[in-house]
Amino acid sequence: MRDSINRRKIEHIEIALSDDIDLSNNCRWFDFVRLIHNALPDSSFEETQLNWSFLGYELEAPLLIEGMTGGHEASLKINEALARAAQSERVAIGVGSQRAALKDYSVVGTYRVVREIARDVPVIANLGISHILGEEGVDNAKAAVDMIDADAIAIHLNPLQELIQPEGDRNFSDSLISLRDLVRELDVPVLVKEVGSGISYELSLTLKRIGIEYVDVAGQGGTSWALIEGKRAPSDSIEREASIRFSEWGIPTPISIIEASSSGLTVIGSGGVRSGLDAAKCIALGAEAAGAARPFFKAAIESGADGVSRKIRSFKFEMRLATFLTGSSTPDQLRLRRAYILLEPLLSMLRIRGRFLYI
Repeated sequence: MRDSINRRKIEHIEIALSDDIDLSNNCRWFDFVRLIHNALPDSSFEETQLNWSFLGYELEAPLLIEGMTGGHEASLKINEALARAAQSERVAIGVGSQRAALKDYSVVGTYRVVREIARDVPVIANLGISHILGEEGVDNAKAAVDMIDADAIAIHLNPLQELIQPEGDRNFSDSLISLRDLVRELDVPVLVKEVGSGISYELSLTLKRIGIEYVDVAGQGGTSWALIEGKRAPSDSIEREASIRFSEWGIPTPISIIEASSSGLTVIGSGGVRSGLDAAKCIALGAEAAGAARPFFKAAIESGADGVSRKIRSFKFEMRLATFLTGSSTPDQLRLRRAYILLEPLLSMLRIRGRFLYI
C-alpha cells in the first residue's frame, strides 16, 4: 500500500507539470468574462486595498494557494516553497490530500512543514470524501487537522478522478451524512471543494442545509484530473479512453461561482485561475476569494519560494489594478460591481440544450 501511494504521488507531480493536462490552454472561460471599466475612478490607486479576514487571520489578499501535494519526499521541497511564500505574502494555503500520511506516518513531515513555516496565515487540511466515510471517517478528519494544526479542513469531491484512477474508490454511499457528521464533530470549519468539475446551485443548497459554510468550486477549465489519471491508466484500458472524452466534463468556473454564490454560501473561486485578473473576475462574479494551484506549483518547481512569492505579488498587483479600474477600492466593492459574460461563445450550447437565457 505504501509503495502504491508513494508511486501515485510522484506520478501526479510529474504529469501535472505537462501542459496537455491544462484545459486553460484550449478554452479560457475567464476570457468570456468582462469587468466594467470606470474611466474616471475617484480615488488614489494607493488607497486600493485587498485585505481579507479569513478564519481569524488578517490577510493581504483574498487569495488561496490551493492544496496540491504531499506524501512523498519529492513534495517536501514543493510544500516548503509554497509555505514560505504564503507566510511572506500573507495569503492562505492548503495542503494536498493527507490520505498518504494516514497510511504511513513517515510522510507526515511533508505536510507538517507547511504549518511549521506558515505560522501566521490560515492552513487548510485536506481529505477526499471517500476518506471520511464509515466508522473511521471523523477520526480520519480529526487526525488530518491535528497533523498540521489546521484552521479548517477541505473535503474534496472528486468522483470523476476516482472512477478514472486505476486504484480509485467506487463507493460514495452516505457521503452527505458523513459530511454532516464532520460539521457536528469537528472544532474547525469544514470546506467542501471540487477538483475540476465545479459545484452546482442545487448541491450548494444541499451543503448549506447540513451546515457547510464554505465551498471551493474548482470548476472546469483548469487542470484536468481525468486526463492525469488517464495517463496513469494502461494504454489499452477503457479508463484511458474515457479520460479523453470526459476531460472537459463539468461546470465552467465562472458559471459555478455564480451558481454556488447564489445559494448564500461563502465561495472560493478556483479552476483555471491563471492570473490576478482571473482572480478579480472570480470576486466580481460573487466569490469571496480566488484560489489557484498550477501557477504556484510551477513557480515552486522552477524557482522555489522566491518564484512563488513573485507570482503571488503579480496576482496581487493585477487584482488591485482590476479593482481600481472598476471604480472600486476593496474586493467587497468589486463584488457589488459585478461583471458580464459574453454569450456568443455559449449560444450553440444553449441552442443544443433547447433552452434560452434571459437577462
